[in-house]
Amino acid sequence: MSRELLPPYLRCHCTRPSHHAARGVTDRAEIDRLERGLLRNAHVEARLLSVDDQPGHHPDDWGLVGVRRRTIYTANALDDNTATSLAQGVEEVRVLRNRPATGLLVVDDVAVLRSGPAGAVVVRAPELVALTAAYFDALWTDAVPLGDGDRTPADGLSAVQQRIVRLAANGFKDDTIARMLGLSTRSVRRHMERLAARVGATNRLSLGVAATRLGWV
Repeated sequence: MSRELLPPYLRCHCTRPSHHAARGVTDRAEIDRLERGLLRNAHVEARLLSVDDQPGHHPDDWGLVGVRRRTIYTANALDDNTATSLAQGVEEVRVLRNRPATGLLVVDDVAVLRSGPAGAVVVRAPELVALTAAYFDALWTDAVPLGDGDRTPADGLSAVQQRIVRLAANGFKDDTIARMLGLSTRSVRRHMERLAARVGATNRLSLGVAATRLGWV
């Protein structure tokens, strides 16, 4: 296997990869089957990074109860499945403002690195899987929480209001927030107006300052 198949964050750690360290897959249907199989048979944890042109998975694809499930989306990768996941509480969800170079899936001891809409690299070498998981965890730290499982809800805020204020504090616009959460832009603006009135804020900046002071974000 050529090390050029690997993304840069793994390539520097794999100067002499073995034949079985990773393999390329170019058939989209095969990639989908592989990822669904990994998710449905997960035992400990599944991590998914879904970028713009590499969609996530329907909640029904996820595996057994008791498996930790974390997903990071870019803003443009969010779809109706995200709202379903949030409503059902089936996974922890966060969103990134910046688009990573590639999407990925790490399930227990296997990683799938997506190299575009129709390509992926399946990684089984333990050290490379560990590095991929660590890369996901670093992105997770920087991403904005959307699910209720990430933090204790702020006093007096509904789950939807807390998601809205987190996203607004991180610079997302009302129409983007609405699409992320499956709401209308008008509904998002009404929530923002109520939150601003509650803390006496006159604009988004002062609302963000108040939200930080009150521990809402």
